[in-house]
Formats: sequence, structure tokens, C-alpha cells
Amino acid sequence: MKRFALTAAGVAAAAVAVSASADVTISFDTENLLGLQCILPAGENTLAGTLTGMSIVTNFYASASSGVWASDLLVAVSDGTSAAGIEWGGYNASFGFADGGSFSWSPNYGTYSSSFSGYNMAVNNGTLYICNGWSTSPGGSWSGEVTLYGVSVVPAPGAVALLGVAGLAGRRRRD
Repeated sequence: MKRFALTAAGVAAAAVAVSASADVTISFDTENLLGLQCILPAGENTLAGTLTGMSIVTNFYASASSGVWASDLLVAVSDGTSAAGIEWGGYNASFGFADGGSFSWSPNYGTYSSSFSGYNMAVNNGTLYICNGWSTSPGGSWSGEVTLYGVSVVPAPGAVALLGVAGLAGRRRRD
């Protein structure tokens, strides 16, 4: 009975650790995205919590033509449970999510930043998308960091299992 109680306590502690939410900052580099192309920043795309806002710092560093603007960047977060989400920026492309606002950035290369708040969107297994939001764009490149307020990256199931194994291994046996 004691063994079961200790194991259950370890699993409960792991579940609490997984469900806790905080702000998460995710780095990205698009490396010449064509119109409507997106990247999913590696290993950072199982989000959970309540999204309350976003801030972004980006470097617009390459364009295949002078028609691409820094503000063509499209950043979107899906809620993970339905076809809902929220998106910021972009020129004429959209996921059809709620409009979080636009970027008022110029066509010039350089570093730009924006922040948005006042949202309360529940996210469970959500995904972050970084896209070129100009549908006929010949290509543009952005790098930077997006901070999502109120959500965290959910560890992979294997990482949670390791927490449980570590808890069991740390237990001492009494004779």
C-alpha cells in the first residue's frame, strides 16, 4: 500500500509540474520563407495555459524583392482543441483566427518589436506558427524571439515518464 501511495504521489507531482503555466520565449529564424510558408520552431510547439498576450523582437534581414516588408511577418497561436486561435501581423494571409493586431513596421531591414495584451485564450496542445503573411511574396527572412504570456511548453511524454522513474529510483527501501 505504501508503494502505491508513493507512486501516486509522484505521478500527481509530475502532473502538477506539467500543467503549471508561465511565460515562454521561443526563438525563430525563417530563412527565406515564400508567401504563405510557415515554420514551427523545433521542439517548442506543444503549448498549454491561458494566452494573455505576446511580445516579439525580430530582425528583418533579407528579402527577395523590395516588395516584402518587415510587417509581412505573421505570428499565430492555435488553441489546440478546435480550429480557433489568434494571429498577429501579416499582409493578406490568414489562418482565419481572431485578429490580435498588426505590426506597423517598414519595408526596411532592421530590428522591430511589438507587444499585444488583453487576450484570454485557453490553449491545450496549441501550436505556434511563424509565417510569411504576404500570399504572393517572393520571399522574406526574419529572426528573433516571441514571448507568449500565460502559456508554457508542455514537455514530451517521455520527459514526464523520466520524472516518474527518477522519483521511484530515489526511494529507499527499508529492511
